[in-house]
Amino acid sequence: MNSSIRARIILFILLAGLLALVGRAFYLQWLHADFLNAEADKRQLRVIEVPAPRGQIVDRNDKVLALSTPINSIWVDANRLNAHPEKRRILADLARVLEVSPASLVRMVEQQSQRRYLYLRRGLVPEVGEAVAALNLPFVYVKHEYRRYYPQAHTTAHLVGYTNIDDIGQDGLEAIYNQWLSGQSGRFRVVKDLKGRVVSSVATQQDMQPGQQLKLTLDSDIQYFAHKALHDSLVKHQAQGGSVVVIDLANAEILALANQPSFNPNDRSQISGEAIRNRAISTLIEPGSTIKPLIIAKLLDEGLVSEDEVVDTHPGHIRLHGHLISDAINYRELTLTGVVQKSSNVAMAKLVPRMTRATQWEFMTQLGFGHDTGLFLPGEQNGRLRHFANWSGMDQVSNSFGYGFNATLLQLAQAYQIFGTQGQITPLMLVDNHVRPQPRQVISPESAQAVLLMMESVTQPGGTAVAASVDGYRVAGKTGTVHKTAGGVYQLDQYQAMFVGLAPVSRPQILVAVMIDEPSRGIYGGGTVAAPVFREVMTHALRIRNVDPDLVSVP
Repeated sequence: MNSSIRARIILFILLAGLLALVGRAFYLQWLHADFLNAEADKRQLRVIEVPAPRGQIVDRNDKVLALSTPINSIWVDANRLNAHPEKRRILADLARVLEVSPASLVRMVEQQSQRRYLYLRRGLVPEVGEAVAALNLPFVYVKHEYRRYYPQAHTTAHLVGYTNIDDIGQDGLEAIYNQWLSGQSGRFRVVKDLKGRVVSSVATQQDMQPGQQLKLTLDSDIQYFAHKALHDSLVKHQAQGGSVVVIDLANAEILALANQPSFNPNDRSQISGEAIRNRAISTLIEPGSTIKPLIIAKLLDEGLVSEDEVVDTHPGHIRLHGHLISDAINYRELTLTGVVQKSSNVAMAKLVPRMTRATQWEFMTQLGFGHDTGLFLPGEQNGRLRHFANWSGMDQVSNSFGYGFNATLLQLAQAYQIFGTQGQITPLMLVDNHVRPQPRQVISPESAQAVLLMMESVTQPGGTAVAASVDGYRVAGKTGTVHKTAGGVYQLDQYQAMFVGLAPVSRPQILVAVMIDEPSRGIYGGGTVAAPVFREVMTHALRIRNVDPDLVSVP
């Protein structure tokens, strides 16, 4: 073959190659441009989310009870990182910043090598996240998140609740108002390189919107003193638990709701067991003698007793419907005030049959017994109040001194509103939403006022709760002491002690309800165990709320 032919062959090959390149370029540039651009975008354009902080939870005075703090989490594309030739070097560099062993990271990545999204560490302070980002390691990513912090910790734990590691409400108000508190994450289109690192931001798809604030009726100062008084009482009496509820009678706002034992929601390892239970709404108690003033108020309102009536309780016991009903001692003749002051079961057994069972049941239902308070708190119990059609004669009598039905401490506190609101019941409020529920008239103002004055005698000399008196203020209230039940059987050595009261009597503004569960050391009465807690909490509540004294000391 001569040189001329070889030259033509070479030229033909070159021209053919050139034509092939031009054809391929035309094919790629024009015929499949949209497809290839889309494929390139898939590899380089990404949508990333920027999380939004949850809204703060604050008390009535704007003190912060829950807020979101920035944290970082470290994750990897385990599938691609595991195939990287420098995997061990990459993880060794990361381990130095995270202060963990390189072997532990290698083990995690190799054991879960199919995962494209694998968390290595969560809940890190931003400084650590910044240090990891500065390493610029392939297939290692820093995720910006938020974690809840609770400044009041144990004090408000049962009410405020807590979130999980993904910042989703799990209990308390955090759970109920999760949607309200949760923000809207931002969405941004970014360009990433082949190693998954963000090169530049392209566009905003959705602006980040923080969650909304939740303002409570709670007063964190009163809450603190309620929490502390409970703690001190449990230590003193070696009790199993207890609760305190404080209500502003002017508007049915809950100023405090405390429980013991409690837990620290900032430490997720504590979030388990009995400590997380909101006893004020979940522990069912038989109200005992605290129910007596309520029943007497209804008897007065129906005209079935008079304020000056005298009841003969001699000889201190009575047999009724085959059951023996007794008082602590033989009180002989008692005025209606004396019935309340001495907490006479015999007197109640004689008086309550004057009222029909239907009237008694309807009244107790109006007070809120047998159904929830409408706060929708997780774990709230309705209590048990059987329909009057299923009552025996003895059921009606035993209900009049607080046995045979059960309720929560919050329900009991709600019922006692009538003595400070001229006979009205208003649904309780915990969230300040500016929508005020309408009160319902349950008994007449005259009947409510008459029994309020009777209850004042309970805290005076001769009453069962002198320990509930508050310096400078007239106080009215009622004790209750009941045996606990287990499997439907009363436990003779286990008690619940209660006191519910209001102050000042001249113009009631604050209501405090106390329950101490299983006090020991031989002291278990409501007047000796619960009343001192009431006094402590009420003293601070009156001071914090700037309520003027109404009791003038006589020199």
